[in-house]
Parts: sequence; C-alpha cells; structure tokens
Amino acid sequence: AAVPASASASAAVPEAASATAQAKKKRRPRTNKCGSTGRKGAKGTSRTERLARLTQSLLRTSAQVKAPHEASEEEARLSPEEVRKVFVENVPGVGNLLYRGQFGSYSLDFLVGAYADGFRAFQGTELAQHLLFSFRFVVHQGHEGTPGIAKYLGEVAEAFTDCQAVQARTVERVVLQIRGVALDFRGHLLRLADEYKAMAVKMLALEECTKLGGPDEFYDPAHFESRLLADFGEELGLNEALVQQAKLDSHAEQRFERFAVGARREAAKRRLHE
Repeated sequence: AAVPASASASAAVPEAASATAQAKKKRRPRTNKCGSTGRKGAKGTSRTERLARLTQSLLRTSAQVKAPHEASEEEARLSPEEVRKVFVENVPGVGNLLYRGQFGSYSLDFLVGAYADGFRAFQGTELAQHLLFSFRFVVHQGHEGTPGIAKYLGEVAEAFTDCQAVQARTVERVVLQIRGVALDFRGHLLRLADEYKAMAVKMLALEECTKLGGPDEFYDPAHFESRLLADFGEELGLNEALVQQAKLDSHAEQRFERFAVGARREAAKRRLHE
C-alpha cells in the first residue's frame, strides 16, 4: 500500500532535525592564531589587550624597516647652473625658500652646494658618500624629466628649509619612492607601521622640547628625534636607516641627555608605546 504523503513528510522532519543537530555539534567557533574566538568578553580578546599585543609586536627588531643598500655611485655631471635650473623648473617658488627662516640664507643655494659637496653634517662618516650619491640621483632624475619627479623635488626642497638631519631623512625616503622598491605584503605592512612609529617619535620629540622651554634653535625637535632614534631605535625596531643617521647627529649628542637605563628611559618608552 502507498504511504500517505503526510506520513512521509512527518517522518522526514525528525531526520532533518537530527542532521541539523549533528552538524551543529561538529561546528566549532572560529579561532585566530592566538586561540581566541574574537567574541567580546572572551579571555584575552578585549580591544585594549589586542592593541597592546599589536603594539608589542610592532615595537621590536623583527618589525624594523631595514636600511637600503648603499647607493650606487652618481658622478657630478651637472653644473651649478643646471642643478639650480632643475629645481627652479620643477618647484614653484623655490627661489624664495629660506633656510630656517634666516634672511639671505636661501635653500636653493644649499641645494646646489649639496649636489657638489654632500651634507656637511655627515662629512667623514660612513654615510657621507651614500647620502651624496642619493641626493645626486634625485637631481639627475629631475634633469632627465622622470615622470612625477616634481613632487619629490618639492619635498627635498622643502626639507632644505630645515636642518641637515631632516634633509638626510627626506632624501633617503624620496630615493626609495622614486626607485619604486618592490615590497611584498609583509613589507608594505612594515612600511605602514614605520610611518606611525615615525609620527610617534616626532610627537614625543616635540613634547620633550616643549618641557625644556622650546622648541627653538637650541631645543630643536628634529635633533631630539635623533636622540630618540639613537637611544631606542634598535630596541623598538625603528627605521634602520634613520637610526644610522641619528647616531651621527652631533647636535643631538651635544644638546640632549641620553636615555640611560632608569625611570626616564622607561617613561619615554611608555610614551612611544602610547
């Protein structure tokens, strides 16, 4: 005899319910690598704790942006007039830029001088030739009309209104951007994190100089950045190239006390973590 349709349907319901129950038993909450479910209130998964772990992971040597390879040799193949022309044609108003706002100290003159002689603050150090060749590379790209070069020349020209520590950092960064150094996914993350680290260093340098009665010509945040980079760079995984430059900053060494082991050092580390 045929089974009534209603009886067949009612028999299928318990079977479906049973299958659903078994599937639910097999399913487990998704967890991350730390074994946490990500649910609010779960052990070790509060937003504050996650951010603290992330900060600890980023402020270590394994998350450091490494220094680029030494710059290849760039001969001085342009005359002073040609160097001047590169900046005048690519950077509007460059002729009016002043070094640190000092009347008669035109940044364009320092740009031309750097092409020939490099950075005076780094003369006699292992970075002298590297920075000289890096700067010439940027100028040569401008002379050759590399697409988009005006933006980078503008950044370099603007940096020459400040001290040589700022100039060197800017040239180092611009060269990498012009070369279009290829980065994998991890490299892009490290580079992004490095920008935030640099911002934290700048903020702390300004705070400390303000406490000292600055900022001014002597209590200069740019050189206090060098103090922080030199003292914390390796421990906290700050940009390796900038750390190398900072260790050669004589103004930072002369004006600002080192962060030796103790309460002052720990306080500065906490501020950088924040």
